[in-house]
Amino acid sequence: MKLRTFGLALTFLAAAALAQEPPLPAATPTPGATSSARPELNIPDIPVEPSPLVPNTAATPKKNVPSIQELDTAFQHSSLGAAVEEQKLHLEWRKLQNRASQDAAVMAAKKAINEARTDPEKRDLARAYYKIFYGRMLALAETPEVKAYVEQKKKDAINGLSQPHLRPEPTPRPSPKP
Repeated sequence: MKLRTFGLALTFLAAAALAQEPPLPAATPTPGATSSARPELNIPDIPVEPSPLVPNTAATPKKNVPSIQELDTAFQHSSLGAAVEEQKLHLEWRKLQNRASQDAAVMAAKKAINEARTDPEKRDLARAYYKIFYGRMLALAETPEVKAYVEQKKKDAINGLSQPHLRPEPTPRPSPKP
């Protein structure tokens, strides 16, 4: 039995040795084809010199570099600069609004609005309130920019009270030309 197992193992090894694939044929050019199947690549030679570790600190001619004032004016006119300026003005307006709302005349005018009976009367009292309120804010404002911003807010508030579709207010007619 051992002899039979040994014979089977020997036969198996001989079959495995003979069952190997033959080597691939050598590459030969096909008839009618060019000598090279790969395209030529035009790769430039890269210089072997290393880059300097210390940058060149020699004075280079300066290009047209804008001054600080020119940069400031450029950023003030940009959309971001305008938004920042608007935010600053709004913040100052809120501070003035908080201070002016504690004035006795302003509080009395606001209380009078709530005591009005009709809508036209409320609108008239609201106009008077806004004139007093924004007048006090203008008195507290220090810079011309803030004063202009407060004046614009005053115009917006008073214009918001008009109701031209419900009860139009008479407008002056243009005088006829001779």
